[in-house]
Amino acid sequence: MKRILFLVLVAFCTQQLIAQSTLLETLKSEANRNLNVLKEQPVPAYYISYRVNDQNSYSISASFGSITSSRPYSQRFFNVGVRVGSPELDNTHEIKEGNERGYADYNSSGYGTLGLEDNPEAWKITLWQKTDAMYVEATKRFEKVKANVAVKVSSEDQSPDFSMETPERYVEKPIKLTDVKFDAKPWEEKVKKYSALFKDNKDILESQVYFQFELINKYFVDTEGAEIFENRLCYRIMLSVTAKADDGMELPLYKSYFAYDLKDLPSDEQVMADAKWLSETISNLRVAPVVDSYSGPVLMSGQAASVFFHEIFGHRIEGARLKNESDAQTFKKKMGELVLPADMSVIFEPYTKKAHGFALNGQYIFDDEGVRGQRVEIVKNGKLTAFLMNRSPIENFPNSNGHGRGMIQLNTFTRQSNTLIESTNPKSEKELRDMLIEQLKKEDKPFGYLMDQVSGGFTTTGRYMPNAFNVSPYLVYRIYADGRPDEIVRGVDLVGTPLAIFSQIAACGKEYDVFNGTCGAESGSVPASCVSPTLYVKMIETQKQAKSQSQPPILDRP
Repeated sequence: MKRILFLVLVAFCTQQLIAQSTLLETLKSEANRNLNVLKEQPVPAYYISYRVNDQNSYSISASFGSITSSRPYSQRFFNVGVRVGSPELDNTHEIKEGNERGYADYNSSGYGTLGLEDNPEAWKITLWQKTDAMYVEATKRFEKVKANVAVKVSSEDQSPDFSMETPERYVEKPIKLTDVKFDAKPWEEKVKKYSALFKDNKDILESQVYFQFELINKYFVDTEGAEIFENRLCYRIMLSVTAKADDGMELPLYKSYFAYDLKDLPSDEQVMADAKWLSETISNLRVAPVVDSYSGPVLMSGQAASVFFHEIFGHRIEGARLKNESDAQTFKKKMGELVLPADMSVIFEPYTKKAHGFALNGQYIFDDEGVRGQRVEIVKNGKLTAFLMNRSPIENFPNSNGHGRGMIQLNTFTRQSNTLIESTNPKSEKELRDMLIEQLKKEDKPFGYLMDQVSGGFTTTGRYMPNAFNVSPYLVYRIYADGRPDEIVRGVDLVGTPLAIFSQIAACGKEYDVFNGTCGAESGSVPASCVSPTLYVKMIETQKQAKSQSQPPILDRP
């Protein structure tokens, strides 16, 4: 019996490997076949890439103790990239002025769905149709590029449009949906139990508990010879509650967990304790005072500081953005200059799955352009030393360091991965608080703030509007200079400009926290993480947060 079972398992594994190999071989042969024809056309193609994501997931959600959704999801998406012209000048080149700029006007047209069944002949037809359409579109845009180059001033950055990289073959053993030992029923019971804790608090207007496992098998081939297959299997739990203050302000609170192994998710006791904390805190927040605009010293928890760095700094060191002449290029000419305190460093490590005890959502081995993700020390001892790069070179940075990323529905762009904020001179939490209070007393201010948790933010990097940021904390405490207990407050937005605020970062703590989320930009939403210690910032500006003008519900909640 054991021998029969062993033979069945061997046969199943062999079938998995054959299916994986069949798709890779089909993608590779079709890319080369199509390029051989298209490179002989009057406007020659010189490069073709195919990306495929097999996406399988199961998600369960519940509200107030009742399941609202429990369903599997499976789909196979693909994206075709075609470049015409030459690496020096091709169809991706920036078109100056007007609505066409950079990648914007062709960003989603290479996307489609590929049959879920292992049918190479059907795949070939689908790939042929989309490749032909993408070639036609690429030639039309290339004509516009050449006309634009002829009549506009020369670009400030004369770098080529595409970098030459050494292709790699990297093929992991496939993980199939059947390999994931997942039983939905016990997780439905868990999610119901967690969400039922919010029923008794009538301050809570909306609540959701969400569980998901996600398996993505990622394929990449190109006509340079890259051949990549990589798995991504992860699990998430998210708790969210929303209340509404009497003045109409909507108040969200969240708690999320992320893991690469089901056993690494927190225990029932931990999740339920966190759910009770959310319930108590949302009630306190609903009646908390609304703060006025403020300028002065603050502390940022590791989670808040992570979002802060991602928005304010991360998007401004994405290389492809620095090539666009409508971008403010905040840090492009500051290589070797001190941009942070001399004891701080900012590192990107895409291949790292865990740092400071936290699983990192931004992990990958190869990016979406088939380039191995590399460790990049962007800031070393306070000095700017590098940029994040995809295959769009910029001056003095001719090659990718594996940060070309994008949703499968969109073309790639330089994007962040796992950000690690480090300090060689960390302070204790007490020392940071003492520094804050000392500064408050110097400025004769009665209080400062602790930005504890942040929902997200946005930043503008273009030249034609203020080069500013806005970060929205949803959990903020007032710290009193005279030693009174901290007080929860609401209605705070952090605002400012990057160079001014960076000059005010004074110290890092020893306690770390993580922000695991998704980052939205030109190439869509991609997984990203940042791990940061608590920060002490000598001066920051806040403004009142926008709020709804609708009244709280007239009827009492049941």
